[in-house]
Amino acid sequence: MKTSTAFPLRPLLLSVLLLATLSACGSPQYVRDTEEPRLDDYTMSLRFDREDLNRLYDDNIDELMSSSIVRQWDRGDSPVVAIFPMRNETSEHIGQQLDTLLSKFETDLVNQTAASVVSWESQPDLLNEVRRQQSDAYDPTRLAAYGRQLGAQYFVTGKVYDVADRDEDERRVQYFMFVQVINVSTGQIHFQNESAITKGLIR
Repeated sequence: MKTSTAFPLRPLLLSVLLLATLSACGSPQYVRDTEEPRLDDYTMSLRFDREDLNRLYDDNIDELMSSSIVRQWDRGDSPVVAIFPMRNETSEHIGQQLDTLLSKFETDLVNQTAASVVSWESQPDLLNEVRRQQSDAYDPTRLAAYGRQLGAQYFVTGKVYDVADRDEDERRVQYFMFVQVINVSTGQIHFQNESAITKGLIR
């Protein structure tokens, strides 16, 4: 007695053959980290990636959370703290990566300290002005004025510099990051920590 199949096999076989053919031709494919566990291990550019941000975060967060100023916040009245954009003094477009790093700091300040944290991202006009101030016309006294405008007593910010070298078609960029906690009223730096990362393009 002839039995019938529950599913049409011909379209399925054609799909499998098509995928196999595309794979054999080496066509580009989109993948996610669960399909390619080493995806985050590859360095794709001279800008910061997640691995770099995690390293910079680890280099700074323990120092910040154990600093005298954060311990002071936890002992006294909870101060208002604003997170301001970092100054990007490098030749690379890493502004969004720096914002990601500051958001990680913001999360820990909210969850692990007595500080009341102001989100500057919710005030786009102020944010744009702060970014403009962090250009060549940078004026720290104006930055302090914006902190006071937010009702902040301290702001957490920083700056990043680089030393870039090129030899024929090879490149090396050495990044130096300084994370700071600054008193809005006095301009005094209560915390500063330096961390460094080097990235390169070699042949």
